[in-house]
Amino acid sequence: MKSYKTLLSAGLILILFFSSCITENEEIKEIPKHIQPISVTGYLDLSNGQMVYVPAYSQIYSVFSNTDDGRINLAVTLSIRNTDINNPIIIKSVSYYGDDGTLLKEYIEIPFRLSKMASVSYNISRTDVSGGIGANFIVKWGAEQTVTEPYIQAIILGADGNRGFSWRNPGYVIKEISK
Repeated sequence: MKSYKTLLSAGLILILFFSSCITENEEIKEIPKHIQPISVTGYLDLSNGQMVYVPAYSQIYSVFSNTDDGRINLAVTLSIRNTDINNPIIIKSVSYYGDDGTLLKEYIEIPFRLSKMASVSYNISRTDVSGGIGANFIVKWGAEQTVTEPYIQAIILGADGNRGFSWRNPGYVIKEISK
């Protein structure tokens, strides 16, 4: 009887402990202070900006591959860094495309201000091969005043056996946006 009470007490303590770890809105993540969503009800008045193409290989062919098709899966991190010392920039959209040109994912629902000297990143898991060899991002950004260009790049990482692969791809401006 004593061991039954001890077991019941221990179980009750565990239930209380685990229930205190669960928050009411666990799926809602806190937005970092350097990212400020913008309420847009029409045209967003920006004095300048760009549309930037960023190559982001989610797979490559390799003679070192141990797979039948010769591909190695890669992880990708898209990094957007505001290089302006004084002003925020506005990230209007981040779109991820597959090697056939199909839009695979829109990463932001509404534009946001990225604080001065701040950065934001988006990740593609090594197991997500939907982008294929020709995967890429299109980033649209702007500013309400003249700013220095952000530094936008993809960092690609992978491994096959005891061989590791890593490199970075800079973004290429494909369209200037000005008032």
